[in-house]
Amino acid sequence: MKVCILNSTTNVVENVVEVDDINNIPSFVTGEGQVIATDHTGNIGDTWNGSSYDAPVVTLTDAQKWSNIRNTRNELLAKTDFYALSDVTMTTEMSTYRQQLRDLPSSTSNPDDVVWPTKPS
Repeated sequence: MKVCILNSTTNVVENVVEVDDINNIPSFVTGEGQVIATDHTGNIGDTWNGSSYDAPVVTLTDAQKWSNIRNTRNELLAKTDFYALSDVTMTTEMSTYRQQLRDLPSSTSNPDDVVWPTKPS
């Protein structure tokens, strides 16, 4: 059975343990200011709101967003790399698509408003 260890003040999950018997949880599992929540599905960092768990909101910096955009762009380019092999004829549409990907992120100024090119079929 999954047991969440909550901070008794903030209701944030501080630990998650698996136990066989809820009545036989070792004393070292909980510390001062912690409570046990049984049959819960929370993860460390989640907050118990009384009926379910809310995951923490992750706020990315612009630098992190640009990095994610570049990583996604690189993955999309890698998925079409085989079109660039010498024994494959690349269509004009695919060549345009790949160039539009290579132009990212310099072709946009807002990391929250990236327009991704559509991969040709």
